[in-house]
Amino acid sequence: MQQIPKEEIDRRILGLQTGMGEQGFDAALVVQNADLYYFCGTVPQGYLFVPESGEPVLFVRKNPERIREESPLGKIISLDKPRDLPGLLSGFGIAGFNRLGMELDVLPVNHFVRLREILRPRDTADISPLIQSLRSIKSEFEISAMKAAGLFSDRMIAASRAALREGMKEVELSAAVEAAARSEGHQGFVRMRAFNQEVYWGAVVSGPDAAEMNFIDFAEGGRGVCLALPSGAGLRRILRGEPVLYDYVAVHRGYFTDQSRTMSLGKLPAELDRAYRLSVEILKSIEAMLRPGVTVHELYSRAERIAEGGGLAGHLQGFGKNRAGFLGHGIGLELDEIPAVTPKGKTTLQAGMVLAIEPKFMFPGLGVVGVEDNYVIRPSGPEKLTGAPYDVEVDRI
Repeated sequence: MQQIPKEEIDRRILGLQTGMGEQGFDAALVVQNADLYYFCGTVPQGYLFVPESGEPVLFVRKNPERIREESPLGKIISLDKPRDLPGLLSGFGIAGFNRLGMELDVLPVNHFVRLREILRPRDTADISPLIQSLRSIKSEFEISAMKAAGLFSDRMIAASRAALREGMKEVELSAAVEAAARSEGHQGFVRMRAFNQEVYWGAVVSGPDAAEMNFIDFAEGGRGVCLALPSGAGLRRILRGEPVLYDYVAVHRGYFTDQSRTMSLGKLPAELDRAYRLSVEILKSIEAMLRPGVTVHELYSRAERIAEGGGLAGHLQGFGKNRAGFLGHGIGLELDEIPAVTPKGKTTLQAGMVLAIEPKFMFPGLGVVGVEDNYVIRPSGPEKLTGAPYDVEVDRI
C-alpha cells in the first residue's frame, strides 16, 4: 500500500507543534485513530507523543514491525503497557510536563484519568480544537485524495441508478451500491467524531420512511432493519413516483466525500418536484458564495431566504422541531469535520477547507428530496469535487 510521503507527515507535525507553542502546550499525547492516521500515516494501537519541539515518538502496543513499514515517523518504539511510558520517554530525555494536551472531546474519562496518573503533568487541557483546526485546512496531497473519492462517489451513484427497480427493498438497492463500491476498494467504514453519532457508510431511503427522523443528526431518516440501529435503509419496497434519496460516503486513502442525489421511478409529485428544484437552486446559490472570508452563518442565511421565498422554509433540513442543525459540514478523514454550516456559526471560510453542502426538504408522509456536493475553498472560488448528474427520473418501464 502506498505510504503517505514523509514531507506531508512532517508538515502536519510542524503545524501541530507551532500551534502548541502558541497555546502554551509543551507536549501532546494523541490516541484517537483518525488523528493518529493524520500524524502517523497509519493506524497503530498505541500513543503518539509530540513535544513542543523536536521529533515525535510513536509508542506501539501491537505489531511495531508492521507500523515501521507503514509510517514515515523515525521514532517508533514497542510498548508493553502504558505504565512504561514515563521510563521510555526518559530514555529520550523527556520528563515532566507543564501542560499536556489530550483529545478530551473523544478520550474516555477512565483512559484520561489513567494516563494523567501515569504521566503526572502539572496541567492537562484539550488539544482537539487545535488538531481539528489543522485538519480543516487540506494540503494539495489531501485534496488529490478527495478528488479521487469524488470520482468514486460519482460511480457509486451511477451504480445506484442502474440498479434501481420498482418493488426492490431499500436494503437491496443499498447492497448493489455497496457491492460495486467494495469491489473497487471502498474501506467500508466511515469515521465520525461526535459522541454516539453511529453511522453506516450510507444508505438509500425512500418514500415516507426517509422522512422518519431518528437519533442521528441528519436531514433524512430511514427506519433501518431493526431497532438496534433504527436508521438508514430498511425493508421497505420502493414504489414508482416517490423520492428515493441516495446519501453515501465514498473514500480514497481514508479521505471521504459525501454526495446525495434524488431519484425516482417516473415523475415526482408536483410538490416534491418543486422542492427538489429549490434544493438545487440553494446549492448553486451557496456554491457561488464559497470563498475565503465568508462566514458559515451567511451561507445558512442565504439558504433560509431562498427557502422562505419558495414557501418551504418549514421543510428545510427537516420538519417542525425535527430539523438537522446544519446545512453543511467540513469533511476529510471524518464525516463531521469543522466547520459546520449552522445558523449562528461564526467560522470564516479559509482556503483549503473542504465543505459538503446539503440542502434537503422533508415532507412527513411523502419523503425527502435534496442534493449534496463537496467543494474545496479556493481563493478564486470553489472547486467542486463531486459531479453526478442532478437528473431525478430513472426510466424503468
